[in-house]
Amino acid sequence: MRRHSWITWLILLAGVFVVVETHPQIVPKVKNEIQTTSTKMQPYLFLIKSNIDKTISGTTTKTTNERQVGKVATPIEEPLKNMNTANTYYYHFKNNVPQNARQVFQNAIYSYNSTGIVRLIPQKAEPNQNNIIFFIYHKKIENITSSTVELGNGGPSALQLNNYAINSGRAGLNMTYPNMSVKNSVAMHELGHALGLGHSSYTNSVMYPIDQGVTKLSEADLNGLKKIYNH
Repeated sequence: MRRHSWITWLILLAGVFVVVETHPQIVPKVKNEIQTTSTKMQPYLFLIKSNIDKTISGTTTKTTNERQVGKVATPIEEPLKNMNTANTYYYHFKNNVPQNARQVFQNAIYSYNSTGIVRLIPQKAEPNQNNIIFFIYHKKIENITSSTVELGNGGPSALQLNNYAINSGRAGLNMTYPNMSVKNSVAMHELGHALGLGHSSYTNSVMYPIDQGVTKLSEADLNGLKKIYNH
């Protein structure tokens, strides 16, 4: 969190759906069954800002206590909701991703692999395999009075065939603000989106939409992953 004399910046972790480029050669007979999902970023930022304002007023703050552990699951992103998908992913970095950004993503990959629920392997995928691309981008705050800073974006994009999904996920960091975005907590959040986790209302979750510096998957986060990957 960065403070100025006239405004307090609330750091926002933004998750978006990225539409996958389809591969007609895989399923030429089922083009009509292919569904892709996309979400525009700016409307989402506005909605989250409204929620932040409510949180500041003390009306919507949620924290996880011991009684809730194991009873809740982090929400699932729409493209993977009620779908079956493989738990193995093949990933690669865009060529322009600097070493410091690669390192925080590598740390996040290690954390997710350590759960035993998913397996991320460093190589390019075949068209019919789940895959994740790690990238960087630059996006400045357009409105200087805004109370949000976009640190990254990521999300799944599913090629849906009946109840099976091939996920092409993306996870990126906003390098306009590297001192805030190149963090393990941001990488964990965006990779979580790429794997299908949605935003959580619990502050101990890596998927809470405002950066809390959380780098450990909560019990609810693990439950969400288990639901996606039938673990």
